Amino acid sequence: MSSRGCNRVVVYEPDYIVKAGILVWSEMVRELAISRELIWRLVIRDIAARYRQSVLGVLWAFLAPLALTLVFVWIKGKNVIPIGDTVMPYPAFVFLGQMIWLLFSRGVLASTVSLVGAGTMLTRISFPREVLILSATGQTVFEFLIHIPMLALIFFWIGFVPKWTILFVPLALIPLLFMLFGIGFFLSVINAVIRDIAGMLGIVMTLGMFATPVFYPPPSTWPLSFWINYVNPISGIIRACRDLASIGYMTEPLSYFSSALFGLLAFFVGWRIFHVIEPKVAERV
Repeated sequence: MSSRGCNRVVVYEPDYIVKAGILVWSEMVRELAISRELIWRLVIRDIAARYRQSVLGVLWAFLAPLALTLVFVWIKGKNVIPIGDTVMPYPAFVFLGQMIWLLFSRGVLASTVSLVGAGTMLTRISFPREVLILSATGQTVFEFLIHIPMLALIFFWIGFVPKWTILFVPLALIPLLFMLFGIGFFLSVINAVIRDIAGMLGIVMTLGMFATPVFYPPPSTWPLSFWINYVNPISGIIRACRDLASIGYMTEPLSYFSSALFGLLAFFVGWRIFHVIEPKVAERV
């Protein structure tokens, strides 16, 4: 694997970060800009490797969210759990919520193991290691995009016509991507030292899905309502996307902007920590 800009040598001096100061940010951005072709090639490679020898191909991407959607539609229909009213028909409500949650959770999981999974690339090719985290999320973004036709079919099946403001949903998801990258930057270097992180993260993401209003509307009377609705940074983004699709405006803009602020903060802090620590843990991978 080669790319323009990758045949270079980066020297990390003992006081490199101190001397660079605020200018290190421009260097970090420049390195990624140079490596954009490598990012794209790695994304294509990962997507092709995942589906090349699969009998059902990309249909596998639909099975999990579609199966869970059908299960929870049945649960709501049988009133097994009192889910309550939702801002859009329940099948669309659940599927859209899962699309957003899977984009985040699978992206974090993929980026966390990206350094460990890179193998000999880390020793044979000189490139910014951030490339691995960014390219690892490419597959999850691809799966999100191919879920869109399924969501459209669900809209058609249930006779639901979304508001035109659904076109703003991709823009509303930008803070989620920043949050994903920031958490991925941080956890990838931690996982390079403590390999149990990836295993524990799978459990955390499973529990987190039920601590986020993916299958139920934002609660108002539960004991943990405040934590679910406002402290959980994913909740505000999911709620905003559903509102844009069904109502035409955000009913809780403060919750969304709090989530957006957290996403930006997570990105810059996570990226900075990654840039400082990664050279010190490279030999452990």
